[in-house]
Amino acid sequence: MFQNIAIIFALLLNSATVYAEIYKWVDEQGKVHYGDKPISDSTEMDINISKKGHIKINNNREQKRQKLLESYADDQEREDKEKEKLKKKKEKHERNCILSIDKLKQYERASSIYNLDKEGKRVTISSEERLRKTDNLRKKIKKYCK
Repeated sequence: MFQNIAIIFALLLNSATVYAEIYKWVDEQGKVHYGDKPISDSTEMDINISKKGHIKINNNREQKRQKLLESYADDQEREDKEKEKLKKKKEKHERNCILSIDKLKQYERASSIYNLDKEGKRVTISSEERLRKTDNLRKKIKKYCK
């Protein structure tokens, strides 16, 4: 009779530990704690006893993890777009630099500079306009050739 009571007591004790609730919380120093009694900021954990050592926290942690990963991906995408934008701007500046230098060399070498009118005839520009255009090209070179 005593053996039967001991076996029943052992089974009850064993079943109580299988279905015990486990809580997780983080203290003020950031340390993680686990316990069988709820604390003010504790989270109840769902324990899957079919796999030894497998602890599954409710979906809240997985949602936070997923949100963090999505946020990281968004930040990375935004950073990549910004890098691409800067790269295109740099390429545009380099192209404008080369064109401005080339145009200035043409202006400096040419004895006269002309534009074409509506009929396609050459119209020579004045020396004042030539100086103004060369000054503008030098400003462009300073701006784009950094």
